[in-house]
Amino acid sequence: MADRRPAPITTITNITYFDTKRAATDIPYARSFSSPPSFVVYSEKFIQDVIGDNPQLSLVSSRKETNDQFAHEAGKLTSKPGFDIVSQPNGACNYQDKVLYCAQGDIPREKNGGGSSSQPSALTLVDPVSGTAETLLNNFYGREFSSLNDVVVHHGTGDIWFTDPTYGYEQGFRPPPVLPKQVYRFRPSTGQCWAVADGFDMCNGLCFNPDYTLMYITDTGSIQSHGDIRDGHNFSVRGTSPASIYVYDVVERGTRLGNRRLFAFCDNGVPDGIKCDERGYVYSACGDGVHVWDTEGSLVGKIVVGGTTANFCFDEEGIWMFAEEELWFCKLKARGALLGVNWNE
Repeated sequence: MADRRPAPITTITNITYFDTKRAATDIPYARSFSSPPSFVVYSEKFIQDVIGDNPQLSLVSSRKETNDQFAHEAGKLTSKPGFDIVSQPNGACNYQDKVLYCAQGDIPREKNGGGSSSQPSALTLVDPVSGTAETLLNNFYGREFSSLNDVVVHHGTGDIWFTDPTYGYEQGFRPPPVLPKQVYRFRPSTGQCWAVADGFDMCNGLCFNPDYTLMYITDTGSIQSHGDIRDGHNFSVRGTSPASIYVYDVVERGTRLGNRRLFAFCDNGVPDGIKCDERGYVYSACGDGVHVWDTEGSLVGKIVVGGTTANFCFDEEGIWMFAEEELWFCKLKARGALLGVNWNE
């Protein structure tokens, strides 16, 4: 992977320390603290367990001048780019040596030569070598999903877990929802699908901890749509709504969720993409970069890039961070929890 990485535009090694003791009673300090792109330490665990002694944060590509949001979601390595076979791709994961996408779908539109076409939101399995795609699931017993957002695989059971918020409708490219905002479990071998969690303002990212005993699900409900909902751009932040990560016990032999509780609240933006490292630390893409919590839900540090980060993915040396108009790579000591998984299974 390192040999394929282009030369960075800039590389940052700065480490900034946040004084949690001072911030506890100094409101101006807590409110005004900000950092340029750097590593922000809230606990020594961040250095010891996550970034190590020689962290590097590199800006790999930037298209800010053209406002091209090329680095948003579902970053996966592919050897055959340029094929248009997934409608509005969002979350993704490796599955059976291929890439499993959340295709958010679209709405009826005019085709060349007349007529219209529509693609429902679906789990779509893409072979990046051949460029072919296979739909695994596109409805819940006849009712179309709203706009699938993120997906993970339970490698013990083979079941696929995914979230289905209503962002597609609120952004103007999906019809009105016919299902609640829920989390689902799908068994490809039988075609069965179960709703396994609800009660979210807006469910978004999800991941398992390393031993599949816990599941983390983000709620990005503080991003509120308003005005003409079909415009697709009328969004604002409501601070009293969730920017939260919930944790569940994975029960009944890996098939159900129980004992929901609040794990963490994001202080900048919302927690979007989410993943664990091998220690079980929780990483989430937030308003200024990637935030990291230990297994008890304590914020240990941030990898700050100075702008909203929608998602990220681990490789053998660190994480790729997708910050809308910018693509960053961060060299870390920590390793992603899924790096040791055999994706052919």
